[in-house]
Amino acid sequence: MTPIIEFQHVDKYYGKLHALKDINLTINEGEVVSIIGPSGSGKSTLIRTMNGLESINSGRLIVNGYDLADNKTNINKIRKNVGMVFQHFNLYENYTVLGNIKLAPRVVLHRSEEENEAIAMDLLKKVGLENKAHMYPRNLSGGQQQRVAIARSLAMKPKVILFDEPTSALDPEMIQDVLDVMKLVAEEGITMVVVTHEMGFAREVGNRLIFFEQGRVLEDRKPDEFFDNPETDRAKEFLSKIIH
Repeated sequence: MTPIIEFQHVDKYYGKLHALKDINLTINEGEVVSIIGPSGSGKSTLIRTMNGLESINSGRLIVNGYDLADNKTNINKIRKNVGMVFQHFNLYENYTVLGNIKLAPRVVLHRSEEENEAIAMDLLKKVGLENKAHMYPRNLSGGQQQRVAIARSLAMKPKVILFDEPTSALDPEMIQDVLDVMKLVAEEGITMVVVTHEMGFAREVGNRLIFFEQGRVLEDRKPDEFFDNPETDRAKEFLSKIIH
């Protein structure tokens, strides 16, 4: 297996708060890795370091061959190949749905207008929103906006897509549509790292599960092994509260 993200003794502080504690973690190409754990445990901080949205204080973090701890590293080169889907969509309100998807490939990749539009429309069809191409984000539901955000990330043809709690801001009836699109992405073999509260997704779609607590990786297992037989008392306590 080929590593695409490597944490080597990574620490992250916010003032006196030790948010990430000696993280040693390797994510390989093609893996779908779910990160779960209690709120405030550092999951979002961990995933945001993977494309430089959060800096690290010590250690090494290698992403697609680039060392994020090296001041000479051009962060924009990393972000060309590492997409990000946020909790609150982060779509541009002054662009149509189609315009949102076409923007980054045009500016960053200098993709031709004809090719760009064809790819964008194909992606909208994939996420079930081809009939919304010329609408603005404000006219879409939260679930539809999140599916547009996923299509926008896919438009760059990234090697990795990071998902930071992509369903936590959605109404319950919208969640499944977004999870279904994420399953399609996983089936295409794109490396995915997903911070999530959706235990069904973590168990069924992910091929690895990381249980995070107080800035540390407590368990790194196959999903079925984790859910059926957690090794740590903290994981057992966590699961007893969320699975009925």
